[in-house]
Amino acid sequence: MFLEHPGHPGRGIRLGYCMNLHAADDLAGVLDGIKTVTLPLAERFDAASLRDGFGVGMYLPGDLALELSSESGADDLDDLAAFLEGAGLDPFTYNAFPFGGFHSEGLKEAVFRPTWLSAMRSAYTLAVARIAHRLLEGRRPADPEALPRRHVSISTHTGTFAPWLGTGDLDPEAECDELAENLALAAYHMAGLEAESGLRTVLSLEPEPRSLVDSTRGLPAWLERIRYRARSLFTKSGSNQPLSPEEQDIVEAYLARYLGTCLDACHVAVEYEEPDLAFRRSTASGSPLGKLQVSSALELAAPTDDPAGRELLLSLDEPVYLHQVVGRFAVGAAPEAPEGLLHHTDLPDLAAALAAGAPDWLACESWRCHFHVPVDLPTLSTPRGASLATTSSLTDRLLDEALSQPDRWGTDELHLEIETYTWNLLPSAARGTGDLLDGLEREYRHVLARLASAGWTPART
Repeated sequence: MFLEHPGHPGRGIRLGYCMNLHAADDLAGVLDGIKTVTLPLAERFDAASLRDGFGVGMYLPGDLALELSSESGADDLDDLAAFLEGAGLDPFTYNAFPFGGFHSEGLKEAVFRPTWLSAMRSAYTLAVARIAHRLLEGRRPADPEALPRRHVSISTHTGTFAPWLGTGDLDPEAECDELAENLALAAYHMAGLEAESGLRTVLSLEPEPRSLVDSTRGLPAWLERIRYRARSLFTKSGSNQPLSPEEQDIVEAYLARYLGTCLDACHVAVEYEEPDLAFRRSTASGSPLGKLQVSSALELAAPTDDPAGRELLLSLDEPVYLHQVVGRFAVGAAPEAPEGLLHHTDLPDLAAALAAGAPDWLACESWRCHFHVPVDLPTLSTPRGASLATTSSLTDRLLDEALSQPDRWGTDELHLEIETYTWNLLPSAARGTGDLLDGLEREYRHVLARLASAGWTPART
């Protein structure tokens, strides 16, 4: 849904949930998820009266996206566009991070495949971009300069899974250069799409624990490396002469327009980033904030004193997703000092360390775990008395930070995407009362209340 603020003319917010919650392998499955979840949810918010319809974060797996964007899939894509428009749905943002099998056992770190070394990753991302432009074809304003100018946001990972770096044919530095060049080329293709359709697309890099860029601390340097490799790329593709200052400005401009950040509140919390600093870093150097994913992580305070809490956290291990764990020392470290943090790739790694004693982990002031939980949930408790906190207050602070500084968005609109894709894996205590629709409604109402307190309200006809 589109929200507006009387004090911010020319600005807007679009809110939706990510459909990876009910990820499907084919078009029939996508449509079934929309009919059974999205449309009933939209009715609970009087979607028929919303000026721009009910926003959705689209997730299309790789094989389906490649088919829909091909000549043979044109009719199906037209049918999808007609269905979404007829249903009053606004497909404003896309998740192109997982290529496929998103709810399949054994996914774990394979969610990073293909990496940005692969031509398939580029092809998938560009297919999603073409689909996004087609699905919004009939919804562009008569005046393309009318404010706020809308954009499409497409999230992807920052390049690869960090432990894989340098394990192939390339050394780590050469691999990073190639990853950076491929991301720069993808942004260049987004520029071509805008030239064709008039619609801007922001390819939004999503830092995640244990990925190439695990937090926004490393994001400015990675974006700068992409800019540097872009300059080298376009130099060597031409006359082998250095770019002129004017040509360098052109390269900088298209990267600043089409390459930005997907800021995931769960990931920010797990890496112990301060919300204000994370927001500033994600919008540094003129890079746009493509979207902000509204989600929360789990936290265990004073783990050495809470064996029941440790047991509860370790019991959440499951065979589908990575649940990276970060611990923070209390001993004199600055709030964001990387030397004050410990990392494990998944819950079984933490369990093995604890079985071996792990005095450093037990000495931590707290642990945080990458397990997406509903944004309205302050704690996860069991009938036996064990409990874990959530980082919902940090999610609220990060959202407040973004709302307070629209001049840093780098776009006219702020895209917000609720992303609790682990719903089916959550303990019953974390789901609250009712079914999936009830849980989603509570998340929406939590976010909408936060937006309303800052003066943002849904635009209605």
